[in-house]
Amino acid sequence: MPLVCRHTVGLNWTAIGIEHVGTSDQEILRNPRQLVASLALTLWLAHRYRIPRNQVIGHNESLRTPYRRERYRPWRCQTHGDWTHQDMQVYRARLAKLARQKHVALPPGPALRQPSC
Repeated sequence: MPLVCRHTVGLNWTAIGIEHVGTSDQEILRNPRQLVASLALTLWLAHRYRIPRNQVIGHNESLRTPYRRERYRPWRCQTHGDWTHQDMQVYRARLAKLARQKHVALPPGPALRQPSC
């Protein structure tokens, strides 16, 4: 039987999780070495697995994606505080810039929506 680990409530069936070292979004966004490595890995994964640019999300955006599926009722509206929408907009803009520099096409994909919770 395969081992399944939880990363993001409602998205474990499809999510690829990248963990960063830091205590806040800003600490990671202001760490050039970690950010460069994170963006390079994210770009590679997005290109390899055809992940749309706006579906590269932070934990806090998990309620906004159309891919969310959570069968356990108490967790249907559960999310995390890290990687806010505002900080992920910064991250996705830097990802898009890197994609242009590397001549890698990243389609926008389905729009994030307002949470229904």
